[in-house]
This record gives sequence, structure tokens and C-alpha cells, in this order.
Amino acid sequence: MRKIKRFLSALLCGAILITGTLAGVSVRTDAAASSYAVQLRAAGFPDSYISALSALHTAYPQWQFQAVKTGLDWNTVVSKESVNGVNLVPKTGNDATKSTADGAYDWTTNVWTVYDGSSWVGADADYIAYYLDPRNFLNETDIFQFESLSFSKVQTKQGVSSILKGTFMENTVEDSDGSTLDYAQAFMDIGEETGVSPYHLASRVRQEQGLKGTSSLISGTYSGYKGYYNYFNVGAAGITSTLVIKNGLAYAKKAGWNTRYAALEGGAKILAKNYIGVGQDTLYFQKFNVVNQKNLYSHQYMANLAAAYNEGRKLGQGYADKQQAFVFRIPVYSGMPASAVTFTASGNPNNYLKSLSVTGQTLTPVFRGDTTSYSLVVDSKVSTVTISASPVAAKSSVTGTGTKKLQMGTNTCKVTCKSESGASKTYTLTIVKKAGAAAETEKTSVTSKTYQLKNKMVTGIAPGTKAATFLKKLKVTAGTVKLFSASKKSVTGIVSTGNVLQVYDSKNKKVSSYTLVIYGDVNGDGKINKTDLNRLNRHLNGTQKLTGCYLKAADTNRKKDGVNVLDLVYLNKHLQGKITIQQ
Repeated sequence: MRKIKRFLSALLCGAILITGTLAGVSVRTDAAASSYAVQLRAAGFPDSYISALSALHTAYPQWQFQAVKTGLDWNTVVSKESVNGVNLVPKTGNDATKSTADGAYDWTTNVWTVYDGSSWVGADADYIAYYLDPRNFLNETDIFQFESLSFSKVQTKQGVSSILKGTFMENTVEDSDGSTLDYAQAFMDIGEETGVSPYHLASRVRQEQGLKGTSSLISGTYSGYKGYYNYFNVGAAGITSTLVIKNGLAYAKKAGWNTRYAALEGGAKILAKNYIGVGQDTLYFQKFNVVNQKNLYSHQYMANLAAAYNEGRKLGQGYADKQQAFVFRIPVYSGMPASAVTFTASGNPNNYLKSLSVTGQTLTPVFRGDTTSYSLVVDSKVSTVTISASPVAAKSSVTGTGTKKLQMGTNTCKVTCKSESGASKTYTLTIVKKAGAAAETEKTSVTSKTYQLKNKMVTGIAPGTKAATFLKKLKVTAGTVKLFSASKKSVTGIVSTGNVLQVYDSKNKKVSSYTLVIYGDVNGDGKINKTDLNRLNRHLNGTQKLTGCYLKAADTNRKKDGVNVLDLVYLNKHLQGKITIQQ
């Protein structure tokens, strides 16, 4: 079972472990508290139960707590109760509460298997463990799921009415035999007759039929079953809503439940005989059968995982005065966690991809959401590929897609799908780019949108440009570049005429070189000043001739008519600020 997590859902805001006294209740002396703790331990309660039960005893001294030692291993119980279809949750609930076990969920489609009606799916094992752990519900609101469900003289019609308030059973109704049915009084009478708590009966029907009571199971008008009722949904099961209704009404017809009262009485008798009479005498034990040894983990009245919790809260609300001698039968398991199990409703866990593709290419093997490694081989002329992917679950996110540059040989690309709950699955694409003659000639190259690289020279460089800036504006494919001075030293300051750009392939082998030319920088110091004017003048009067890149830099007017006196004049005007030498 996965690591248990904390559950913060508003649904369970009432299930808070009490570790101190209840609001408005005086604290007992340490000695009294210690004495009662000794009694609880003697009764069979582990230490992890003691604090909460002691706090409840302080507030309600008449309450009695019985430890029901099941003799069952905790992990075994969780495993058995987690079998597909045994415990169900609404399909519309938080996805983290739903089972993702094999058969209960399809990771490739994000679809849950429906086990009852059209909207009940399997519950997550960790969520089941939360509801199984009694320590989550040892407070004055939720403890009534452990109350003994036998009839008691302390139960009143007023208490039943409190449970029925706001429901379709709040008022009287004409029964099919012409009598007036007072639901509250009916539950009282039937409870005394069967020995079952009328509060339990009222809460159970409220749970089964909802607040408005619009189900065809209690309408008395369903075609083929007119005049029959099934308030407790006995036998009402099936994979479709229609089948649920027909099965339930067929049971009612066979049982002769042809009045509303008869259906209430008949259902109560089944509870008394089949559940309370065999030890499943609390809402908890009806939900989780851990006491009826002949039918462990089955013979469970309701599949709704939260039914005992919800009904227990309604049951407790029926008591106007809780200062009574209630008996609570609370299960204890062997091998329980040291503290109460918790759960986090973190959202959809699906981190599968629905699709993964590379434009114009074929993946090997064919894509499947549960396969995470793929390979493909592309031609030597393919320089980039475009990867596309989409998640199975709409709330999942995908990273790693888009256009990817390829190097010669093996390229590894990773696409990650992250679920709403935070779980990630990474898909790996191994893309092999084949070598070839055509690829070798274009394997290493240098281009620039700022500078011109032509005839083994680089031009278009502004005077004063630093080496780092110059190199940053170069695009190098499948290799590296370095910048050296004419004396073969690495250039780190400003670049100048005569610097050499060396190009290396991926194996660090020099494949080409370019000489830098800055028009006007005749002497090769990276600047344009009077020194360049003097150097050009010496060239023109024949005392010191310029050659190579320096002669190229002396063509300041860029008229391609050779270096002459017009270039000297143009350089002089640049220094005077009248013109600017174009690079």
C-alpha cells in the first residue's frame, strides 16, 4: 500500500482527532485522567486510542467504550476491503479517492470501472484505510458510527424528528392502504418491535433515499411494480440505474411490501436479523464486516465507503441530550500504524501520455501510454525534429516537446507528463542521426546575422567590439570557435584587424579560419585614429607597404578602386567627425 497521506477535503472536516478536552468542558485532574487511561488500556485499547477517548469521557462521563478485539491484522483488513468493487465512491468525487488498481481503472483512457448504478466506482486503498481507522473518528460528532444499534428507552420521537428534519420524511404522508404514515412515529414503533435503534433506521433510510426521496424504489408508481416500496434498497443492485430499481422492487414485491409501513418494517427486520443479530451491531461493522467470522469482508450492508461516517453523524444529531449512557463498540486491530491513518485528496494521479510523435518520423516500438522508451533513426540531412505529445488526463501537464536540434550520432530527448497529483512519468526518445558524405561537409559551420563571413574574412565589425560580444553573435553548428591575435595569442579584449577566428569540429580538429577586417583599423589595434592615418600615408608614399587584411582595412571608402589618396581623405573626414566609415 502506498504511503498514507493527509486528507484535507472539506467533506471530512469533522473527522479531526481530539487530543485535549472539548470546548466548554472542564479538564479533569491529572490523576483522574491517568486512572481512566489505565481502565481503557485494561479494556484492550492501544495507547493511540487513549487520549481521544479520555477527552470524550471528560465531556460525557456516562459514555461507555468497548474495545472489540477483532484479532485481524490491519494490513490484511485493508487489503481485503480494497478488493475491486467492495468499497465504492462517487465517480464525481476527487480523483485521488478512486481506485487505480488493475480492473478498476484504465490508465490509457482515464476511465474508471462503474460497479453500481451509473456513478459509483472503486475506492482508493489509502482512502479506504482512512475510513477503516477508528482513531480518525473518536470525537463527539463522528463516534456515533460505533454506537450500539439496539433499541434504547433513551431514544425519543423528538430525536427521530431531528434526523428527519429537512427531508421528505419530515411530514406525514398517506400510505397506500389509506392510513396516515407519520415517519417519526413509525420508526419509533418499528424500532421497539425489532429491537433496532429508531435513530439508526431513520438515518439509514435518509442515507439510502436522500433528502427529497425521489427514487422510483419508493414512489409506488413504477411500471410493473405499482404499489410496492423498498425504503432500505434491499436487493437493489445492478450495473444500470434501471436494473437497480427493478431488482429492488422485485425483492419488495416478493416480500409483500405493498405499503410504505410494510417496507419500513420489513427492511428493519432484515437489519435486525441479518446484521445486528450476527454481531454487525454498529454502522461501522455493517460497513466493514470485521466481526462476523462466517462472512468476513463481505455481507456488508452498504458499498458506499463513507456511509457509516455519514449515517453516524446524522445518528448523533438525533440526540438532543448526549449526557446518556451510550455504548460505543470500537474495533481494534493488530499491527496498526502508530498513529491514525491520514489521506490527501491530491487530484488525478494519471501521468500517462495519450499520444507521442515526431513529425515525419516513425517511433519504435509503436506508441503505447505504458511504454516509456522509444527509438528512431533519421537521415544525415535532418538537422531538427519536432516532438508532439498530449496527456491522457486533461489536468496533466507535458514538458519536453517542441523543436529539437540534432547532433550527428545519438541524441536523447525526454518528454515528461506530470499529473494533477504531482506524479511524473518520463518518456525517453533516442534519436540517431546517421552519418553521410553530405553531412560531413556541412557538419561544422559558422554563420552570423551581424557579420559577413566571406572569402575567409569577417567584416561588418564595429570598432571597439569586445571579443565576448563578437563571439556571442556567431552561430556555430557541430563545433566550436576560438579567436586569436596575429601572434597566435587568445584575444580577450577588443577585436581588431588581423585577428583570426579558428573553427574546430566536434572532435576539436581545426577545419577552417577567418581573418577579421575592420575598415579604418589599418594598424590592427582595433581602433580608428591618427595612427591609422599615418600608416595609410606611409603606404601611399611607398615607405611602408600594406598587405593582406591590413590593405583590405585601408580601403576606407569601400569603392573597390584600390587603396588610393581618396581613402586617405575619407579616413581623415571620419576622424574629423564629418563622415562615418561603413563596416
